[in-house]
Amino acid sequence: MAAMAFVAIARPYEPSGWVTVPNVEKDSHVQYLGKFAVTRYNKQTKAYLEFIEVTEAEVLDRGTEHYTYKLVIKVHDGYAVKFFKSEVFQDLSAPGQPPVLNLGYFIPSLLGQMHCVDVEFKAQGW
Repeated sequence: MAAMAFVAIARPYEPSGWVTVPNVEKDSHVQYLGKFAVTRYNKQTKAYLEFIEVTEAEVLDRGTEHYTYKLVIKVHDGYAVKFFKSEVFQDLSAPGQPPVLNLGYFIPSLLGQMHCVDVEFKAQGW
């Protein structure tokens, strides 16, 4: 019988790209990230938006326990219901520590959808 040897080949990490989060309304972690984004935005701008829910989410696994989330967040602004797009960076690399969260951006979403950036920026003259 011939001896068999298995050799492991190390490959560089290849992120899979943006992935839509399914059942976002039931995903407690994504909802938590949406609340974080609204709270951080309110602190930075002295606004008073009230979180309702995350309506859409995508995640990018950047490797080594680093994730980027794109969110569409529904909020109350006084009596009006508005939508905002947000990007939240999550770092889970510190063992035994809570995740480190950072807010990338938080901007009005004119159409309340994830994939309408070009239309919105043209409408705003960008």
